[in-house]
Amino acid sequence: MPSQSIGLVRKSQQYYGNVCTLNGCNLPRMQGNKLCNHHKKVNLFRGAPDQHQIPRRDMNFAKKSVQLLIIDNQSNPSWCDLMTAIQDNWLLAQRAVNKELQLSATGYAMNKYRRNGLKICSAIFEGVGLEKAFITYCAFQWLQEWNSHQFKTDISFRHLLVRALRSQAKDFNPSDLNKTTGKPVVYSAPLYMNERDCVWEVMSSIFGYTGMKLYEQVSKRAERLRKNKNAINLAIKNIQ
Repeated sequence: MPSQSIGLVRKSQQYYGNVCTLNGCNLPRMQGNKLCNHHKKVNLFRGAPDQHQIPRRDMNFAKKSVQLLIIDNQSNPSWCDLMTAIQDNWLLAQRAVNKELQLSATGYAMNKYRRNGLKICSAIFEGVGLEKAFITYCAFQWLQEWNSHQFKTDISFRHLLVRALRSQAKDFNPSDLNKTTGKPVVYSAPLYMNERDCVWEVMSSIFGYTGMKLYEQVSKRAERLRKNKNAINLAIKNIQ
């Protein structure tokens, strides 16, 4: 190892020490990184080294809440106006992504991670569609409002949201299976920072803070259903 590299390693050891810098972890720190091998992988896959996996039951509950709100408001003119505006944003973003990908195909210089991010966006447009993407996006924002401790940082929130959209967008390819997990490689692949930021930029330009604003409406709907259920149970008890 060159003397200059040895000096950098020694400086990093003096600054970070020899163990993982995450509080409570005593595993040896990776060379050139302030985290251990385990937390480095967690950071790469979840956006933060201490971010836990979102429970499936919480995600399913959030998605179902958004879906029921959509069903209840199908004939609501305000809801129709909202979805019309979002659809316009969707089409504009889709055209912009396709234009940039076509430009890249002609040999235009572009960061490979941004190009990968644009490809993920294109797959979301083609393979997921507006309704599914809207439900997933709003479900994540609903979870963020419902439990502020669900996501460790705003970065991990974006990271997990983009990964969820990406996993819906990718096609199953039997020739590209992870030999350990048996799952398609695209589902097990890490999401890099520039890819995530590119997809988030596009998706947030379409949906904005819609999910956060709908959280209050979903809560009102749940409260209304609870009151109706209590009224029915009380009426049944009073029947002679």
